[in-house]
Amino acid sequence: MTGFLAALAQTMRDEAHMHRLWYDIRSQTLFETAFRADVAELDKSLEDMIWRIMCRFAELTGKPQSMPPSAIYAMIDGLFQQCLLKHLSGDPRAIGQMQADVRLVISKITSSSAPPA
Repeated sequence: MTGFLAALAQTMRDEAHMHRLWYDIRSQTLFETAFRADVAELDKSLEDMIWRIMCRFAELTGKPQSMPPSAIYAMIDGLFQQCLLKHLSGDPRAIGQMQADVRLVISKITSSSAPPA
């Protein structure tokens, strides 16, 4: 967990402008189809990356995943995007808050052993 949270913080600090460009391009595909297939492919690869990390957490905790990859990715991505906006706006607490929120979400996901009814 510590390594994953550190990596999220590091990429936010070092590559915020690249992430800003990614979110801009991804949003533009809602209006313009030119990059839609490429964006969908890249977004899927990011979802797969998060899923691999969550599967590793499941192995370490001994509890199976209780949520689908798309839902987990949406939560982590949403927290990352919120952080990016705050970080680029000069909020010095943005990265630490994202780390705390991601830790909480992952802890909740990994502590649940069965899908919700």
